[in-house]
Amino acid sequence: MLSLFVGVVVVPLGSIVVAGPSLMAVGDSAALRVGVGAMAQVETKDATRVPPKDQSKNQAKPDQTQERASGGANDGESANVVPSAQHVPRHDIQPIDEIPDICWEEIRKQRVYFAHGPVGKELIAGLHTILDERPSIGLKILPYGEAPSKTQAGGAVSPPPFGTPAIVEGPIGADGDPMSKIDRFVAKLRSKEGQDVDVAVLLLSAEDFTRETNVESLHQHYVDSMRSLAGERPNLRIVHSTVPLSVPDRGMSARIKKFVGRGADQINAQRGRFNDLLRAEFGRKAIFDIAHAESESMDGRACSVRVGNVRWPAMTPEHADDRGQINDQGRIAIAREFVTALARPCVEMHVPKEAEVTVVPGTGGSD
Repeated sequence: MLSLFVGVVVVPLGSIVVAGPSLMAVGDSAALRVGVGAMAQVETKDATRVPPKDQSKNQAKPDQTQERASGGANDGESANVVPSAQHVPRHDIQPIDEIPDICWEEIRKQRVYFAHGPVGKELIAGLHTILDERPSIGLKILPYGEAPSKTQAGGAVSPPPFGTPAIVEGPIGADGDPMSKIDRFVAKLRSKEGQDVDVAVLLLSAEDFTRETNVESLHQHYVDSMRSLAGERPNLRIVHSTVPLSVPDRGMSARIKKFVGRGADQINAQRGRFNDLLRAEFGRKAIFDIAHAESESMDGRACSVRVGNVRWPAMTPEHADDRGQINDQGRIAIAREFVTALARPCVEMHVPKEAEVTVVPGTGGSD
């Protein structure tokens, strides 16, 4: 049988089906409904693609708790999101262009301590990309312990880690022990070198949470530690960070993991509980919401997974590679959220407010 590879598909009994535009029109609609379990991508070359409007601006949005609760059910373990077939520019950093120059100038004068785990490294990579695209922002990023040296009496003298205005970033301890990370972070800020810090951010790792994590106890320890530190350092601004998420479990393994009560979905629920408690405790203005940035797709829809009768946020597949690790687009998204959080007080002071309804992601919604 002669096999034709251009424009046709050979099927048994000699029947030939032309893969023309009409077939693609049908397949496109069906393929766009494929959930996370298949991760299929369809691109129609002859269709005109219009980039979606920026969803990160302050504007009224539907309540995300209700969206999670009313979202369509797939298999119970799949993500409640429809992957977009649109091509999205890799460097989608337009929202930060709305931050006025006076706020960038203010950040450039601050000593920011950013303590993090593995995802923090990805964030810093995304931040470098943003700075390459917008060099006028002029933020300085220094790894902890690598501040510029000064020369004194013919020898090199290293200044304190926070001796110069910059975003000083570095690891804060081993994953799996969030309590000790909190203690180390607070101790650093109470130390002599920590007295120079103006803004402090602690980003716990996704790996700090397991199915057995006592979320309420961990949250209370965090709150007590930060409240105590804030009482001692009234001029220190603490930006509280939600916990990073992971992509949903997929395929047959997802069903097995769900049956035995294991897998990413269950741990995402643990992270979601901590994040909701954090938002309720400190409010949106004091939060760097990395979890929200990871879960929101380019069309503004939030990826979620069902655990029991509740849906919890998960990292959208748009922000992950085939191995479930954060990709370039995800790095840009979380870095953009990070600098937005740093600039928020200044922006709210200098940018005129319009009539708006601000919705903060709440507790998981029940189906």
